[in-house]
Amino acid sequence: MARRSVGWRGRRGGAILGRSEGLGFGAKVVRCVGVILTVVLALGGGLFGSSRSLAAQNGPVRLSGYVRLEANGEVVRYATISADGPECRVPSANCRATSNQDGFYVLTLSKGLHTIRVRALGYAARVDTLVLAGSASRDFRLAALPFELEEVRVSGTRDSSDVDPSSPEMSTARLDLKTVRFVPVVLGEVDPIRTLTLLPGVTTVSDFSTGFSVRGGTTDQNLILLDESTIYNPAHVFGFFSVFNGDAIDDVKLYKGAIPARYGGRLSSVLDVRQREGNAKQFEGNGTVGLLSSRLSVEGPLPSQVGSYLVAGRRTYADLFLKLSSDPDLNQNVAYFYDLNAKGNVRLGSSGTLMASGYFGRDRFKVADQFAASWGNVAGTLRWNQAFGNRLFSKAVLAVSDYDYGLEFLGFGRDLRWTSRIGSADFKLNETYHIGNGNLLEFGGELTSFDLKPGSIRPVGNSPVLPIDLQQRFGVAPALHLSHEIELGPKVSLRYGARLAGFWRTGRATIYRYAGAGPLAYDPALGRYQRGTVIDSTVYRDGESIASFSGLEPRASIRVGLSRTASLKASYTRTRQYLHLVSNTNSPTPVDIWEPVGPYLKPQVADQMALGYASTWGGEAYEFSVEGYYKRLRNVTDFIDGADLGLNDRLETEMLQGDGRAYGLEFYARKRTGDLTGWLSYTLSRSERRLRGLTADDPGINGGRYYPSPFDKTHDVSAVGFLPLNRKWTLGGTFVLATGLPMTYPESRYQYNGLVVVEYGPRNASRLPIYHRLDLTFTRTSGSKQWQFGLYNLYNRFNAQSISFRQAESNPLQVEAVQTSIFGIVPSVSFSFRF
Repeated sequence: MARRSVGWRGRRGGAILGRSEGLGFGAKVVRCVGVILTVVLALGGGLFGSSRSLAAQNGPVRLSGYVRLEANGEVVRYATISADGPECRVPSANCRATSNQDGFYVLTLSKGLHTIRVRALGYAARVDTLVLAGSASRDFRLAALPFELEEVRVSGTRDSSDVDPSSPEMSTARLDLKTVRFVPVVLGEVDPIRTLTLLPGVTTVSDFSTGFSVRGGTTDQNLILLDESTIYNPAHVFGFFSVFNGDAIDDVKLYKGAIPARYGGRLSSVLDVRQREGNAKQFEGNGTVGLLSSRLSVEGPLPSQVGSYLVAGRRTYADLFLKLSSDPDLNQNVAYFYDLNAKGNVRLGSSGTLMASGYFGRDRFKVADQFAASWGNVAGTLRWNQAFGNRLFSKAVLAVSDYDYGLEFLGFGRDLRWTSRIGSADFKLNETYHIGNGNLLEFGGELTSFDLKPGSIRPVGNSPVLPIDLQQRFGVAPALHLSHEIELGPKVSLRYGARLAGFWRTGRATIYRYAGAGPLAYDPALGRYQRGTVIDSTVYRDGESIASFSGLEPRASIRVGLSRTASLKASYTRTRQYLHLVSNTNSPTPVDIWEPVGPYLKPQVADQMALGYASTWGGEAYEFSVEGYYKRLRNVTDFIDGADLGLNDRLETEMLQGDGRAYGLEFYARKRTGDLTGWLSYTLSRSERRLRGLTADDPGINGGRYYPSPFDKTHDVSAVGFLPLNRKWTLGGTFVLATGLPMTYPESRYQYNGLVVVEYGPRNASRLPIYHRLDLTFTRTSGSKQWQFGLYNLYNRFNAQSISFRQAESNPLQVEAVQTSIFGIVPSVSFSFRF
């Protein structure tokens, strides 16, 4: 029986103080701000313009505005704006700026005549001559390359900013949807996530999953954002498709390391996906009809040309074909998904924008009257961008996210429905202060509220099943961030800063106290872990603090130029994660459960160091980069053998926490121009975990020794190519070769008191067979129409997705290995059109 405890771990009003990791949150705020501002001020002359620049003599002025597309008014991200003038001819001068994620730029120059050049790969460069008598605002519009060239060449915008030798940014990858549309994928559905897995450092979990691992991390260690709203499960149809509709997506950027201080909450990566804004000049639409799904999108200007809108929908129709069957076991089945993307932008004068966007997706699956499942994401964002003068760019964001699922088990006499959800509301404020060219100060804050419902059971109809409700989990996560980017000279640029993040676990909840070592106890006689014995409990009221955590996350990266087209880069990144995914599978599933940190579950912490070389040549026609990284992890979780995760209100009794490490080399080479374009990537890596026991006599997992993580792949090779066959036809191809994923296989079986006992080998000591696959796609483009024919897994290799074992019929002490493969060769055809 739950009761209030007295004097347990220094609680005040029932609050467990938790592990605050040193200083209190307020003291860490002061320390964080003080350290960074001290370094900023120490850089002296970089703050208010370079003393070497003649701009200071003539009185510096600032040119600011947005870079947009000429055709539809959408913003152009990461465009380069440069100027020619007397002060720009000084070798140490910097007369260059880059538009940010919202298309905004600031360029500091002297008064007088300037030639301004604006360029972005995939668009015609623009050259304007301006006379600046003072600070001014000016938008630039870029025209897309002639359509005839797009029909036969796949170039697109820059996909990998880590190859940019002039930027301190590294360990990033950026996808352009023009390129993604030509990459072969299963059943021809445009999928940014599957394309990302063809880049170095990013590995796929399986053919039947959109889950991905970044530098040896788990799938829950990826922060996935859609217009700054969190997507908790990116999968449709049990992982067959991702939630991202290619017709609605404009930009995809993945941070594998050197993560900017404005991002936090996950260990391994940040996937920042931006939806298109819509055509601000005229109405238009796009549609695609495929074998399994169809897409339709419309866009256009708002009344009085004050902004634009975009609406895109997608649906599969396998359920419609099932209904045509005369077999009653088939025509009662249901299997489909749908999703809807919507976005609207209203311009507030020449320097501000109000944006609202939303996503709603749902999957439904039913097997006659036996089983039914439904799951989906809802995400919404309200964002206000405003430029104040010519220095300060401000962004305020309110984002809400929700993921839920429901399962129904029917026809067994105990019909029931199982539901679960996770929801969050997030407010962000981000400020960018433009001190000078190549000299930016970025700061802001974030506050996120979490509401997690792990599970509930309800009877269906007259079922005798009793209702069950697991405890809700509540939490609040505040964060502050501050960073500074500066060019210390023509060959050296630096970006440094920190993020101070915390998490408060709050009530309503009942927390249990266990005897001995805690929630888990090792039984030497059985050779396995057992649930700890509950000896007390504490009930917390609504909003009452249960546990609190906080920590500083320093970030830094540096570039040293070797020439105008080559540079060395290095970075250090610390990240923390306060949510853990509870799942005994490697890939995301509809029934995943998220568990926040608390009295028994510590935050995960990662420290990553990277060193790289980046170069371009041939006028940026060729790119090459190589990066080495080492990542150390603390408090990573893994489950004990035989863990019970279903409807378990005390998950701390099923998990151990320990250390991890991941290290590797990533090679990337790309050819951007000419008839044959594409890229080649190779990753050589290791990812390991070590979970020691709770006591000296406790063996932990794998005897307390390092063992391969579930996503460890020693070798991973991807080759992607595009070749125009004539003015209408383009051939695209991909080849993938990778080490098989780790597995734990049984080593022996014996009988004990009439029971067959299975002895397993060391954790993840075996592997699936080597994985390899060749895909081709043929695309015919003619005006506003496009046909695409694809062959996924061309030579029909049945790659192993898992190995299971079953008892031999002839001898109960013998086992048989059974390989599960999902795909052989899969043809596809789709037709796209514009109107």
